[in-house]
Amino acid sequence: MRKGLAWALGVLLGLVVVLGVLWWTSLLFPVGGRGVSDSPTIPPCGRTLAEGFTYHFRDPRRGELVVFHARGSFGGTITPDPHGNNFFVKRVIGVPGDHVEVRNGRVYVNGAKADDIVTADFLPVDLGKDEYFLLGDNRSFAQDSRNFGPVPRAAIFARVFMIYWPLSHFGGIPARKAGKPPGEIPC
Repeated sequence: MRKGLAWALGVLLGLVVVLGVLWWTSLLFPVGGRGVSDSPTIPPCGRTLAEGFTYHFRDPRRGELVVFHARGSFGGTITPDPHGNNFFVKRVIGVPGDHVEVRNGRVYVNGAKADDIVTADFLPVDLGKDEYFLLGDNRSFAQDSRNFGPVPRAAIFARVFMIYWPLSHFGGIPARKAGKPPGEIPC
């Protein structure tokens, strides 16, 4: 009995140490609970897991939900900054070298429609080397590259890969559904 208890406590302690190291190194950490800018993909005030391992070996890809460092706070002025103490989640729409624009309420990248999400007009953007254009899925309520401009690659450090709360949405990150963004939604 004592041997089994000691083994279980050892496994639990080992798991806590491994998870602590993963979180401390930004290789795995919880994100969310603060907003609705990626609703309905991520439920209002939902919680997700992100991992920082992948982007040590490759760059972010169009369509991924990424986490980036920034100065500022939600509802205030946000400035993407690799040394910022806050982080935000947005979807990659444009990658380096892309031309991003809105026509008839839809986003186009290099002349091809990116998705069917209703989007308000913004000025066309030509992305430079190491610049990404990030948009929230809830475009009528999101602060994103339309407000703060392209995000430097150095500020992007992780990708969201799983929703863990609420449990009814547990699982991988779905593609954003077409249509009108839901706007402001209470948590």
